Amino acid sequence: MKTRLALAVVALQVLVLAFMAGQREWIARTGTPLTLRNAPIDPGDPMRGAYVRLDYEISFVPPALCRGEPAKWVKDTDYRLLQTLRDRVVYAALQVNPHGIAELAYLSDIAPARGPFLRGRVQSADSFGVRVRYGIEAFFMSQQAALKTESTALNERAGAPMNAHIAVGSSGIAVLKDFAWEPLGLTIAFDRPPRPQQTRVPGQPWQPQTLTGLTVTLHNYGDKDLALVTLPGARSFRLVRNQRFTAGHYAWAGESRTDPPAPHAEDILVLKPGATHAVHLDFTQPEWWVTDTNKPDAAPVPFEKIQDGWSASFRIEYAPPGPDTVRGLPHADLIRHAPLRSRAFNANQGVD
Repeated sequence: MKTRLALAVVALQVLVLAFMAGQREWIARTGTPLTLRNAPIDPGDPMRGAYVRLDYEISFVPPALCRGEPAKWVKDTDYRLLQTLRDRVVYAALQVNPHGIAELAYLSDIAPARGPFLRGRVQSADSFGVRVRYGIEAFFMSQQAALKTESTALNERAGAPMNAHIAVGSSGIAVLKDFAWEPLGLTIAFDRPPRPQQTRVPGQPWQPQTLTGLTVTLHNYGDKDLALVTLPGARSFRLVRNQRFTAGHYAWAGESRTDPPAPHAEDILVLKPGATHAVHLDFTQPEWWVTDTNKPDAAPVPFEKIQDGWSASFRIEYAPPGPDTVRGLPHADLIRHAPLRSRAFNANQGVD
């Protein structure tokens, strides 16, 4: 009797696994194709084998994009209650932007009636937002291939986003099919002013270097020519808050500035394969100053004047104007109009 019961349990487990495998294969073949933006981390795990772990932009949901029960979770201060939310099923409603990338419209505990969506499970929730996993965070491959992918992200294609190609079934279950690199990458290098020649007093706290500016470099990693829009005064670039750093409370004072000027022919620069273009941003100038959102009446200040520099976390965004703005200009067909963001950094020159 016990032997029969054990065999039945094993058979049931095999059937469940077979069903899950068949379901995912069916989704991979017939599901709605979508592209998500992400970055690879942790190329190997001895407990699971070699793989590339993927961290999606939609994996962290700020309070402004929470609806239904998730909107209540981010307002709750009961730590014990928030701990019970782990593995709760949630649904990420998606919208495809003009550049073909699926972005988060909102997160809810109720599946949307229409439009593409992903079914996920809560990793954690607090007043800063909800972290979600969707079951497509690991792309398995050989250990050699996984290490090569990590090396590519850190070296050969530094600053180039990786896009994951997935298929989504009608219930929101997603299957990861493949990934591809964007041909354009963006890296940053901080200005390094010389430190004063003085001897550090024993026991004196470490003094971080202040941030006075940085150089943004755009890289053409592809095998075809790409065109950039290089507006005067570095107006092709913006400072955007790092939403994933939940303790940050500074905002760029230029967020509400008027639209950049229309580009002219001389503002279009063609990058050959393997070529780069660098632009320096001087953060001592008022157009790059920031404001403390905890002090609404405070005047904008440069990064070097911020006392708690770690709480001013930003990214640089290359944001070329739309196709209508450059229509008729030379090489307009070579421009990639999708925004491109750097790694996050703070006023102490720290990076994520």
